[in-house]
Amino acid sequence: MSIVKKMIEVPYPLNMAEKDRFRYEPYTGYELLPQKIKYLRNVFVGNSGFCMNRRGLIKECHHAYSWQYEYYQNEAAKYYYDVDDHPENLVTLDDDNTYLAIHHPWFNYYHWVCESLFRLWMVRDKLDRLVLLLPEHYRNADFIMGSLEPFNIKRIYYIPNGKSVMVRNLCLPQIKPLCDSYNPLQLKQVRNFYWDFVHNIKNITTSLGDRIYVSRRMAPRRKVVNEDEIEPVLEKHGFKVFCPEQYNFQEQVSIFSQVRFLAGEHGSGLTNLMFVNKDSSLLELHKDKSNDLDHPSPLFWYMARAIGVNYYHQLCDTQGVEDYFDGDYIVDPDLLDRNLALMCGR
Repeated sequence: MSIVKKMIEVPYPLNMAEKDRFRYEPYTGYELLPQKIKYLRNVFVGNSGFCMNRRGLIKECHHAYSWQYEYYQNEAAKYYYDVDDHPENLVTLDDDNTYLAIHHPWFNYYHWVCESLFRLWMVRDKLDRLVLLLPEHYRNADFIMGSLEPFNIKRIYYIPNGKSVMVRNLCLPQIKPLCDSYNPLQLKQVRNFYWDFVHNIKNITTSLGDRIYVSRRMAPRRKVVNEDEIEPVLEKHGFKVFCPEQYNFQEQVSIFSQVRFLAGEHGSGLTNLMFVNKDSSLLELHKDKSNDLDHPSPLFWYMARAIGVNYYHQLCDTQGVEDYFDGDYIVDPDLLDRNLALMCGR
C-alpha cells in the first residue's frame, strides 16, 4: 500500500528581503506523512525509547532521516548489548497489560511537547487501557509531569535508571517521520486542550502581557551576547523579557495564550508558540550561517504557518563556535527596532 502524502505550503517571512529569498525558496513546503499506531508483541524498549523486536529497530520509534539511521541503531544497540552483558539491567514486563511508549532520546522541551505529546494525543481515548512507560528521571522534569496532568493517566511504569524493559504487549504510536512538520488540526486541538485545562480547570492566570521576548540568558548555550544592547529596543516596543526556566509548564501555557506579539532566538523556548492565538505574530532571530545547516531552521516558521501566526525573521551574526546548535548570537539593535516596528504596526 502506498503512503498518502500531503504537501503543506508555507509562505515566505513577511519581512523577507529579496536578497534572502534563496535561503527560504527550497523550503516553502513540507510533506505531512501519516502516523500509525502499532500494537506489537515481545518488544525490547531501551531506556531512551528506541524499540526493537526480532526484526531489528522498529521504524515507528524513530525519525525518517536516513543520514541519522546509524545513530538510531547505535543508540538502540547500546541498551540491547548492555542487558546482554548485565542481565540485571533488563526488566521483563511479561503480563497482560498493554504498555505505551512515547519517549525517545532527544530529551528536551521541544521534542517532548511537539513529538511525544502528540504521540500521546493519538491514543488519548485508549489511555484507560494502557500503562505509560517513562524513564525514572522524567519524574523530576516539570515540563513532563505538568504536561501529562491534563491527560489524567492512571498508570505509569517508570523504567529504573540505567535499565531497559522487555514488554509482552506494546502500543507504539509513531513519532513524526519528519521533525520539521506539523499536522495543523492536531496542533490546534492540543493547544485548545491545554488552554481549557489551564484556564478553566486550574484557573491559572499568569501573564506578562501581550508582548514577550523569549530570552536564552539562563540557557547553557546559544545566547544573545549583546542582550543588554537590545533590551532598550524591546522596552521601547513594550516587550517583557521571558525566561522559560522561571515558570512551570502550565504557567507558560497561560502566559503564551495571552501573547499577540512574540520575539526570540531560535530555541526550545519558542516551542510555546503553539499556545498563542491565531493571527498573533512571531519575529524569530536566526543565525546568518552555520557549518552543517546553511539555511534557517524551519521548525517555528512551519509551526507559525500551521496555527495561523504571522511570521517575521531576522538573520544574526554569530560569535565563538560557528555551529548551528551552539554558537552565540549578535543581534543588530537597529534592525531589531525596524522589525519590531513593522511587526507590531501590522
